[in-house]
Amino acid sequence: MTIASPTPLVAADTEWSPLRSVIVGRASHSCFPHAPPHMLAATMPSEHRPSFRPGNPFPASILEKADAELAQFVSILEANGIRVYRPKEVNWLKVGGYTAAMPRDGLLTVGNTIIEAPFTWECRHQEIELAYGEVLDQLAKDPSVKVVRAPRVEEPAAIYQSDGSHEWAINESRPAFDAADFLRFGKVLVGQLSHVTNLKGVEYLRNVIPEGYSVDLLETTDENAMHIDATILPLRKGLLIYNPERISEAGLRQHDVFTDWQLHAYPYAPKPRDYPPRFMTSGWLMLNVLSLDETRVVVEAEDKQFAEFIEQLGMEPIFCPFQHVHSIGGSFHCATVDLVRS
Repeated sequence: MTIASPTPLVAADTEWSPLRSVIVGRASHSCFPHAPPHMLAATMPSEHRPSFRPGNPFPASILEKADAELAQFVSILEANGIRVYRPKEVNWLKVGGYTAAMPRDGLLTVGNTIIEAPFTWECRHQEIELAYGEVLDQLAKDPSVKVVRAPRVEEPAAIYQSDGSHEWAINESRPAFDAADFLRFGKVLVGQLSHVTNLKGVEYLRNVIPEGYSVDLLETTDENAMHIDATILPLRKGLLIYNPERISEAGLRQHDVFTDWQLHAYPYAPKPRDYPPRFMTSGWLMLNVLSLDETRVVVEAEDKQFAEFIEQLGMEPIFCPFQHVHSIGGSFHCATVDLVRS
């Protein structure tokens, strides 16, 4: 049975319009993801690479505290009138997977369409179905919503084979992308090629997004590129912060979508942190925030310097502890999929 909804269950084409509905991940039972050594060398911090092996759960204390942080985040969202969907609890150790904490990696909302990413990492191929399949089925009951599921991968290892002719850890044998390599700027998706997103993946995305939308690729200087949401941060229409270690204002100005935008390089280097460890990320995760609207932004409770910076730009930070979620791979943007922005 289909359900006619006066407000579509999926409708979002920016990163900053007022948020009405969102998916928030779940950390329980998460395990270190695993991939071939050259992929880990390209994307993961060197001091933690030995942990990225099959059957290795994240420390239980980290996961318990991460789920508590996610619960506090959900409370903030619900207190602001935002509808929250949560995934099923999955034993990732049993199924050989990674996590349900980072839905942004695997799901991309474009207008009334929600697209499942054709993941590069084999350990993530079941992730969306196992954790988010019921949520997607619920959304698909709205006749205005289109759910695009990822194609089945027949030979997962083929994408890693290299003849030395390409700069990334993957080849072009099949379409591959992580949804977190793209951000929405109205009718334009801004993305990047990376160690998990190839040209065939970009072409696949162009073929499944709704008519009238387009994809524009940035050229970054990030040799470890894997997800764009700690490289650029659109706070509201016309205002963007960027990571000057990965892209320049001149590089951004080459794209028509940024005409008349204020582009601000974040001027402070990230501070080192020993605990909880950043197993998978850098300190630039401070840019990985979630906008509730064109004024309010959820930021990590200890990122006071960043909060002061965005306050000077007219934004209101909402503080939430999230450092244990950081330990398993992301922050507020990674841990969510915005479904409806009005």
